[in-house]
Amino acid sequence: MNDIIWLLVSFLYVLAVLLSAFFMERKGIASIFIRKTVHILVSLWIFIMAYGLESSAARLAGPALFTVLNYVFYIHNGRIGAGIVFYPLSIALMIILMQIGILSSGAVVAGTLAMGLGDGAAAIIGTLLGKTRKSIEGSVAMYVVVFNAVLAVSGIGIGPSAVVALAAAGAERISPSAFDNLTVPLITAGAVEVICAL
Repeated sequence: MNDIIWLLVSFLYVLAVLLSAFFMERKGIASIFIRKTVHILVSLWIFIMAYGLESSAARLAGPALFTVLNYVFYIHNGRIGAGIVFYPLSIALMIILMQIGILSSGAVVAGTLAMGLGDGAAAIIGTLLGKTRKSIEGSVAMYVVVFNAVLAVSGIGIGPSAVVALAAAGAERISPSAFDNLTVPLITAGAVEVICAL
């Protein structure tokens, strides 16, 4: 019963985020800022997964459903990049790795926030201050955001959080467009787990 309530909260939350994007578009806000606002806000769902949902099926329901829905949307809309598919897919993969004991819930939360908050900040700052989306300014913004997010949720300390943030920012910088939605969370979560094991 608890999972049913949290799943309902999850879908209402995502619906609210998508509605906010619709109203932002109606206000004439640039698409990059709308997309990255959605990117950032949707990543916060991971706290529902970590602290609300209990069963494996419930934890996977949202990311799996949105992977399929986003894929259908992607193949029918030529203006949308593959990142829309990789985003929920990466969360689903991390949850599977958590369920089989490879990743901790803290690592999954850190990986998701690195993708949502960190990559979102990189794109917004890169667009505003840099010449291109993947700019030095964007990478610095991502590093700072991921460092603070990892430090807050993983409990691994300042030095290790700095290393994880460097790995996340590096993955975002070198990944081809859209693939950073897959590489950043998995590398971040993996780095947290490796450091915890040392």
